[in-house]
Amino acid sequence: MEQCLHISGSVPGPDGAAIFALAGLAVSGEACPPGAVPSAGGPQTNSGCRWAYALPSTTIAPATPNRKRGKSMSFRSGQSGNVVRKGLMWHGRFYVDVPGDEARRRTSVPLGSIHSMKKTEARRKLRAMLEEMGLNSEQHLERATRGAKTFAMEAEWWREQKLSKYKPSCQETMGGHLDKYLIPQLGSLPIAAIDERRVQELITDLERVEYTRSDGVKKRLSPKSIRNVMGVLKLMLGKKVWRDWNLIFPEDIDPDKEQRYFTQAEMIQIVNAADGQWKILFALMAGSGLRIGEVSGLEIEDLDLAAGLIRVRRGIWKGRAITPKTKRGKRTVFIEPTLVRMLSSYLAGRTSGRVFQTASGKPHSRHNVWRKLKLILKSLGLQPGGLHAFRHGRVSMLQANGMPGDLLLEQIGHSNLKTTSGYTHFDDAFRQRMARVQGLFSQEDGPNGPKFPDFPSTGLVM
Repeated sequence: MEQCLHISGSVPGPDGAAIFALAGLAVSGEACPPGAVPSAGGPQTNSGCRWAYALPSTTIAPATPNRKRGKSMSFRSGQSGNVVRKGLMWHGRFYVDVPGDEARRRTSVPLGSIHSMKKTEARRKLRAMLEEMGLNSEQHLERATRGAKTFAMEAEWWREQKLSKYKPSCQETMGGHLDKYLIPQLGSLPIAAIDERRVQELITDLERVEYTRSDGVKKRLSPKSIRNVMGVLKLMLGKKVWRDWNLIFPEDIDPDKEQRYFTQAEMIQIVNAADGQWKILFALMAGSGLRIGEVSGLEIEDLDLAAGLIRVRRGIWKGRAITPKTKRGKRTVFIEPTLVRMLSSYLAGRTSGRVFQTASGKPHSRHNVWRKLKLILKSLGLQPGGLHAFRHGRVSMLQANGMPGDLLLEQIGHSNLKTTSGYTHFDDAFRQRMARVQGLFSQEDGPNGPKFPDFPSTGLVM
């Protein structure tokens, strides 16, 4: 649609003609009185003045409002950096784009010793570095201005695509670390901004975190808990990101504190103090080293009492059946004759169903079994301990009795002997016995053996 532009006034031109020029609109003709308005459609005559004009066919675009400029190469002339001396080294300074941030950040890199290169050589080296990094290219700017992925966005993707493949118990634990500690601290940051320095600061922040236990006591996160949180972060970021990091973790509050385990004598006391199905359940945990979830998941079809073995095929977590904890968790465990007789008497001819169950036929929950154990320990005057103390005690007993490592892994269901080593505990009585049995001077001297003087007061060899 053609438009008419009314211009009041005129600019005299050659031969008395008036020539107007405004934004590409050319109007020429004889002088025209102020206020005369020509109509569109070609040359017009208005009060004795003749017009010849040319109108554009499109509307003149309105002026754009003043707004903040984003990142654009049109506003950059490119950077060559700046070389400065720091001590005995040349350093190059330049700017880098931060994803999701309008401002650029200045950074500095060492170029070489002042004794090995001149400043002009350092400048050339810096320019070569900038070219290699592509900081002045359109592609680099595009990467920097593209929508930055935040840690919270990456965490949700990781939760749906990777964490969902883990065991339900792991999903709950690691998901809790994400929601309680990682996302609140790192959620708004671009994923590319999470570096060693920022993670070290996070470790320091976690040392100050307090939580309230169920009994109302306030405590701070233990060093082990902080390591577990960082383990989740590493899984998310991937080894390529963190493999060169050198993170410093807080020291254990009590590094000499040993994991609670039940000795052979304590396990016998606990079994003797229990009654009903609890006696059989605790006896099985002590005599086989099965996890509480594996014991709760046992069905009568998993038992072959004639052969003296148990097939571990599943576990129980929050009332539902799940696969064993590890690949080696699905295994066959051989048991001693005393356990076979106890189980046979307890089952009393039953051929199907769960081995251990509540009055309603449901599997026992971890909490209920632990609560029963807690009462027994208190009645016996023994130190508190968890259900896993049975497993630690069984591994320690097998190790002390010299079971081969490969067979031990097969029976316990660990993935490697390093894990098993963490379950192994020896008391002082065993250490003393091993010192006597393996002692260099414990054997009687032969006729050709060395002679040692007797200790004056006791007669023992020194």
